[in-house]
Amino acid sequence: MQVNEIKEYLRIDHDEDNKMLESLITRAKIYVKNGVGEIDESNELFKMAVTVLVGHWYDNRELARIGNASYPIPHSFEAIIQQLRYCYKEVGAIE
Repeated sequence: MQVNEIKEYLRIDHDEDNKMLESLITRAKIYVKNGVGEIDESNELFKMAVTVLVGHWYDNRELARIGNASYPIPHSFEAIIQQLRYCYKEVGAIE
């Protein structure tokens, strides 16, 4: 996953937040892997999960900064993780 891919998805047209986005991408990958286990990072659902999570954290960065952990993870992220968790390791799973 590249910062430019995330910026395109989130419609960010400035470079001021690139370092923060890089950090969020790294953290989102760890978060997804912790929830799913070993996974191929080229898997499109993995990329989507990372993108959705980065977008959520980016949009809610002010709440996270002040320590408000009450904002929920998006349902779409939970659904992607469930697909990855139960379908990815099956033989012949669609990637």
